[in-house]
Amino acid sequence: MENDYKLDDEWINNFEKSDQLYKDFYTDDVYYTNLHLIYINKNSEIEKIREEKFIMKTPNLISKEEIIGILKRNSFNNSKHYFLLSLLKINIDLEPSDIRYFLKDNNYLNFSDSFLTPNKNIDDIIFKKTINMFQDLNDILIVFYERTEIKQQQKLQQNHSQSFTKRIYLSNNYNRHAKTYKKQYKDLL
Repeated sequence: MENDYKLDDEWINNFEKSDQLYKDFYTDDVYYTNLHLIYINKNSEIEKIREEKFIMKTPNLISKEEIIGILKRNSFNNSKHYFLLSLLKINIDLEPSDIRYFLKDNNYLNFSDSFLTPNKNIDDIIFKKTINMFQDLNDILIVFYERTEIKQQQKLQQNHSQSFTKRIYLSNNYNRHAKTYKKQYKDLL
């Protein structure tokens, strides 16, 4: 007599179906981000805002070399030269259990400090895992300021002054022609 036991796997299928409903609330790696390029003119007015998608070579990471490439490609606009004023990262890294508190809390500033971080150095930008529903909210804000002629001239003068060797003067107390007396054998005795 053979025992034919069939494993009831219906509950697994039901679980997978119900799990699909909550898939948007699980955290996942960040594979792309939005770049917002903001150009400010000499009068401190926003001249242009450009947006583009950036696909990361490594999940959750934009390397220093990629950032430098982005800055070099975008530092010229309408035949004007711009320099980097600010580099900001927006990373919505809420945990699924914190969504309820985030929505109920009227003071969103409690969370904003963790979402918006300025990058003071041009270095690798690392994103934390994000809930799938909030993936589109991850951004990099790059603010460029128009380079003026005065600043360019000051920079040229600064580079020009640094190319010369400074002369070192010794104090007057130092006697360059000090006489040396030869001691004779008879003076030693």
